[in-house]
Amino acid sequence: MNGLRLEAPSRLHFGPLAWGTQAPRSFGGVGLMIDRPGIELVAWPARDWRAEGPLAARVKQTIEQVEGALRDEDVRVNPLHFEVRRAPAEHVGLGTGTQLSFAVARLMVESSGLAKPDAAALARWTGRGRRSAIGPLGFERGGLIVDGGHRRDDPGRLAPLISRLDLPAGWSVLVIVPNFPAGLHGPEESAAFQRWDGLPDTLTDRLCRIVLLGLLPAAAEGDLKSFGASLEDLQREIGRAFEPFQGGPYAHPALAEWADWLRDQGLAGVGQSSWGPALYAFTAQPAEQRELLLAALRRRFDLGPANAFFAKPKRHGTRLEMVSRTTAHVA
Repeated sequence: MNGLRLEAPSRLHFGPLAWGTQAPRSFGGVGLMIDRPGIELVAWPARDWRAEGPLAARVKQTIEQVEGALRDEDVRVNPLHFEVRRAPAEHVGLGTGTQLSFAVARLMVESSGLAKPDAAALARWTGRGRRSAIGPLGFERGGLIVDGGHRRDDPGRLAPLISRLDLPAGWSVLVIVPNFPAGLHGPEESAAFQRWDGLPDTLTDRLCRIVLLGLLPAAAEGDLKSFGASLEDLQREIGRAFEPFQGGPYAHPALAEWADWLRDQGLAGVGQSSWGPALYAFTAQPAEQRELLLAALRRRFDLGPANAFFAKPKRHGTRLEMVSRTTAHVA
């Protein structure tokens, strides 16, 4: 019996660019896909729908949602037994909900012999991408991504891809996922945006300038120092804007001290992903130095291997393989 195995990247979100009734487009944003921790999901043909492993309950919810959406489009798919082999926690800033939902939907469709769905179809079936399109577009393409936000007259359409770049292969990303409360999500996140006046035009102009004339050129030229400075400028402005909803520039007061320590170690572009509490920082240090830094970080803040690790920028999107119980080959 053959199945399909899917590996999807994780996502770092650097921040939105616009929000409010005065904004010509809603949200927009910039973010990066990374190879760790990522998601690994295997789907086997089955008599009925089943799911096991981390976040199995989320998988079952997605199955019901996607099956209903496909039925509305007169598409039928065959039952699968999902085996979640690897998945980070939800609501920590790594985009797990979108990546897992897209992974389930894609496997449901392709396991039934149907054509590979694009990001817009996956977003439609799963109800994802209603604000940021970084996760949906990154699932498909990987890379450093800028999306152009939602049109005011068509908010249900997935925001368009504006830019996609590969970061230099020598860059690494330190990711810290502390055992702090989850960031805003679900109804609480929606309510926060509804009661928020939004980003003033002057701030949107500044954020767009930082991205277009700072972050992207530095990434294209492989200039880590300038990239990090632009990213910290972006994060500083967004942190101030989000203070009313998270009690400060970070999701937890302790994260400010952690971020300062990372800067003191020479890391660049220190920031919080989405609503946190995950932090990230960039370096071009060789492996030996990275390992020493990681050991010092774990000792100082009492972190385990799953809470602090180095990842690499992901240069491609999701990978799908056909698998059997004993063999595997790229499909």
